[in-house]
Amino acid sequence: MTRILAACLLAAACGTSGSAGDGGDGTGLGTPDSPLPQGADKGPYQVTTKVDLTVEAVLPPQAELVVQTLRDFSNNPARTLIDLAGQEGVPAVATLYDALPSQLTDKLEGWINTEVEKVQIDGQPITVWAGNFAGVADTAFSQFDVDSTLAIDDATSTHTLTMLDFTPTGVLNVKIPISGLASDILTQHPSIVVNEGGAFSVGDQAFGLLFGEYAWNAVNAACKAEFGYDIRGTLGHAINCAGIAHTIANKCVLGVCVGHESLVDEICEGGLDAVVNVMHDRFAQLNLEALHYASGTAQLVDDDGDGVADRIVDGTWDAQMNLGLGLRHTPATFTATR
Repeated sequence: MTRILAACLLAAACGTSGSAGDGGDGTGLGTPDSPLPQGADKGPYQVTTKVDLTVEAVLPPQAELVVQTLRDFSNNPARTLIDLAGQEGVPAVATLYDALPSQLTDKLEGWINTEVEKVQIDGQPITVWAGNFAGVADTAFSQFDVDSTLAIDDATSTHTLTMLDFTPTGVLNVKIPISGLASDILTQHPSIVVNEGGAFSVGDQAFGLLFGEYAWNAVNAACKAEFGYDIRGTLGHAINCAGIAHTIANKCVLGVCVGHESLVDEICEGGLDAVVNVMHDRFAQLNLEALHYASGTAQLVDDDGDGVADRIVDGTWDAQMNLGLGLRHTPATFTATR
């Protein structure tokens, strides 16, 4: 027998004491074999939704674009720094290139690359580190858990997103609280249906979540945990722009020297800023315009025989996400405890 939850059923469930029967209200619900959910007055369920974007290749092309800047830096740091600094409007780029003859500007990239490639992070050349860390950042878009609370009252519920957990990647050991950034829609009120035998279903929900921003925070937190600084800080701490600028300023061809030490320093610092800013902007492009749970089905489990479900297991969301390419089916499962 399928029915919409009512407050009286929740009250009846609390008094079944594990006895067989119909829970005292003729519904057949509120027993150890057909438990009811816990009412909101007793507190919410803690829900964990597991999302795996690798199953149906929902994201890889976009995710790769996000970290392309780091990969470019790993292949040719000087060109990446100079090009991005120019694109970001760092005036020193045009000033330096206007001031130098071609025999110097033609060699500038090579000289900068030689100096940058001497730099190491955690025992690795920084170019190798950047390529490897791009792979770490890429994993933020592969697997993650969405933690939430589900409080059930009458025929509806209050479902609120609380945390993004990136530890399922096996690479990012980071959990980021969902704090409610502008444009986030974190709470929905789906209908609840309970069947005999503990079958349980949840109605339509549509969240909005700035996932790209949270993923960016997660990647920076992982970087800080390992190296003591966020991405920009790690790059800046490893690359001594002032030292590189001093070395480059003293490079000469046929008696003509680069000079302009302060301009080279500005290009280096501005280029590092630009690398990080471009990455951040690309992460932000993957904000979830929609996280849509069209429906959810699961099983209520009563562990202590009081007729009230202690756990919700075997949950499956009919889920879709919009990451800028329209709504796409997204594999998602869930469990809950109280």
